[in-house]
This record gives sequence, C-alpha cells and structure tokens, in this order.
Amino acid sequence: MGQLALGFRSLLIKAAIFFVMAGLLAWILGGALFPKPTIVNLPGAGGVYWRVSSGGEINGLEWSLMQGDQEIKTGRWQSAVGPVIVDGVSWIATGNAGQWSFSKVTGATVEEVAMPPSSVLDSLFPSPQK
Repeated sequence: MGQLALGFRSLLIKAAIFFVMAGLLAWILGGALFPKPTIVNLPGAGGVYWRVSSGGEINGLEWSLMQGDQEIKTGRWQSAVGPVIVDGVSWIATGNAGQWSFSKVTGATVEEVAMPPSSVLDSLFPSPQK
C-alpha cells in the first residue's frame, strides 16, 4: 500500500510542476492558460456598431449590436451587414445560410421588418459598379 501512495504523490507533484511551468510559458509568451475571448468593435453609423466576439468559452462568432456601451441585440449569424442610415433611421441585416433578416434600429429597440424599402436594400447591399 505504501508503494501506491508514493506513486500517487509523485504523480501529483509532477502534475503541479507541469501546470506551473505551462502557466509560466503562457505568461512569458503573452497569453494565458485559459484565454479570454477576442473582442473586435467594427465601424458603425448613427451611434450603432457591431461587436464581434470569438474564442475563450464562445464557440464560433457571437455578434452583438451595440449602442454606446449598451447591447441591444445579440446572436450567432454567419454574417451581418450595416448599420446604414436611410432617411434618419439605422438599418441592419443578419444572415444565415443565404436567408437574410432585416431590422430597423430606433433608440435602444430593434424591430424586425419583413421587407424593407428598396432604398434600404440598395444601401445594405450596393451593386458593384462597372
């Protein structure tokens, strides 16, 4: 029984040394053993902008529509377009698998719109010029 206890003690000491050394190496290289998510603020319009987060405990991309420091809409989409301002109103589009959803941003509320005006579609998805 003494041999088994010595073996577990040795294993515990080696595991502790491993985690201390791994933590020191990560710290020296400018990282961490358990990294935080990478957060990027994208340019916006009318005080509304996208914040994209990835990594850490987040699986995939997490999009957050921000107004100042307040989060007004969050989701996991393949792509997001906007915000654009048309006639004084901010508009966004979010898409998954080729299906787009359109939303109008008024103040701190986001209202989904089934079919926005054509001027909004032209602003969100400009045609390439020849």
